[in-house]
Parts: sequence; C-alpha cells; structure tokens
Amino acid sequence: MPRALSNAIGSVARRAVGKDWDVYAALLERWAEIVGPEYAQATAPVKISFPHQPLEPKRRNGTLTVRLPRGLALEFSFKVDVMKQRINGYFGYDAIARIAFDPSYEIPAPPHQKPPPNLEALDNVRQSTRSLEAGDLKVALEKFGEAIVKSSSSHK
Repeated sequence: MPRALSNAIGSVARRAVGKDWDVYAALLERWAEIVGPEYAQATAPVKISFPHQPLEPKRRNGTLTVRLPRGLALEFSFKVDVMKQRINGYFGYDAIARIAFDPSYEIPAPPHQKPPPNLEALDNVRQSTRSLEAGDLKVALEKFGEAIVKSSSSHK
C-alpha cells in the first residue's frame, strides 16, 4: 500500500533527531516568521538540545544552536533575548532558554524566498480554532487556514 512521502520523512527524521523533532520541525517551518525575513535569509536553526526531563510533558529550557555568518554573530547576540521571546511565544511555553551560535563563513541563500505570511491573519486563524477540542478536525482547520493565509500573502 503506498504511503505519503511526508509520513516516511517524518519517521526517518524522528529517528535521526529524536523526540525533539516536532519542536525542530516547527522551528524550521516557521523560522522566517519567528526571526523576521532579514535574519531568516542569513541564519538557520541547526540543533536543539534539552536537559533530561523524563516527567515533563513538554520539553523546556532547551538550547537552540543557530548557524549564521561570522560577521552577523555580534549583531545577533544583541537580539538573543528578543529571539527567545519570539520562539517561546510561538510555542506558548519556555521551550528555549539559551541560543548558541555556530558561526560560519557563509550560508547559502535559498533560491527563492517566499514573502513572510501575514502574522496577524495567522494569529486570527489560531484564535478562531482555540475553542475546538484538540483533535483531527482542529488540526485540519488550522492547517487549512494557515495555507489560505500563506497562499494569499504569496500572491501579493
């Protein structure tokens, strides 16, 4: 029976990255929204590590390693607190306590950057589904709303 490629990728990624895959995947997917388009072009999240927390339902106080050009490290270091607030605000809890740098000489720019989606519209989508019970319908509606917002922002 054929399987969706995304299911296979998800299972391989979970084995490679571990149970932190969901947090890391969300960061990769939303990086431009979280750090802004100017930093998203020059930086990339490369690793998340968490202290041992066997009884915690959500992983907390993690260290995010960000790859960035050497010349940007000083500037980015002044914005670490703002970036942590944005990341933790996105997740809704203190997922990241520290940001470490992995300076490099260059980061290849993606061939085509999509414009960042309308954050207010994305927030409206999330607000409108908050009253629903957690489940497949809620997830599907959120993804559908996010797809509409992203599609409309890329056609402007």
